[in-house]
Amino acid sequence: MELISLLYGIYPRSETLRKTYGRWERGQMDANEISNVIKDESNAYYDLVKEASLDYFTDPLFNWHDILRPIALSIEGITLGPLARYKATNTFYREPEIEHIGELGDMSSFRVVEENPPFPVYHELDSQSYLHFLPGINSFIKMSKVVGDVSEIREGLKDRYLEIIEKLRIRKLLIYEPFESKDFSIYGDIIEATATFLVTNGNGGDFSTIGSRRFFSIIGDNPYAYAKYCEVPGVKAVDALSTKIGDEAVQRLKPFSSDFDRLIVSNTESFDFLPRVIADRKVFTFKGGA
Repeated sequence: MELISLLYGIYPRSETLRKTYGRWERGQMDANEISNVIKDESNAYYDLVKEASLDYFTDPLFNWHDILRPIALSIEGITLGPLARYKATNTFYREPEIEHIGELGDMSSFRVVEENPPFPVYHELDSQSYLHFLPGINSFIKMSKVVGDVSEIREGLKDRYLEIIEKLRIRKLLIYEPFESKDFSIYGDIIEATATFLVTNGNGGDFSTIGSRRFFSIIGDNPYAYAKYCEVPGVKAVDALSTKIGDEAVQRLKPFSSDFDRLIVSNTESFDFLPRVIADRKVFTFKGGA
């Protein structure tokens, strides 16, 4: 069985970047300076994942305070509300408050925004391995306070995602649904627009509503449930909530080895939950290294 490695989500900041953020938050560094540091740190991350021979990886999202905020700040009609707890963790995010879905702002140019490090949203790498990252539409709504009509907002988010794909010329996109979803029909147009990797949570969901269209990959806990709806199924196997280093990924995938020719192996959650020194070592464990 061929293993295809994929790392997604917010990557932990280095000590240098943490200190830089502290200086910027105290007003000791301007927006251009911190933006340059973020770019340099992103390039160092890309060197690391290439050294680890990862097949796919998302942007490290070093200027994302949480998985929703830069997208919320880019769409008219969404404001940032109070802090909310992310799942059963000690991590918090600013809860978006959605009144309506308006126009999409500039995501690709340098600009200063309130309550977030300066844009651009992504520090892109020209590589076939690079994936843009977007939070799942279903989870975005679940994690927000919705004032307007939910169905209209859901469709509006899909339209803005399609606009992001077009404006940024996205070739490969990873969508992360951190909360369990049952209906994935909202992604039909998106998987036609670009090669789409979907990371799910829970016990599956209804993929039949996307018809004959297929994701490039669906990554979750049970590849049997979604294999026929994607080109290459995947399994979340590298534990992002444990500091243990070992061959956990290979062990997790052994039961599937006789039933699949190819499987994507990914992390279970953003590595941002790990100390940077541990994350840098875990990057090398996706195919059994330690």
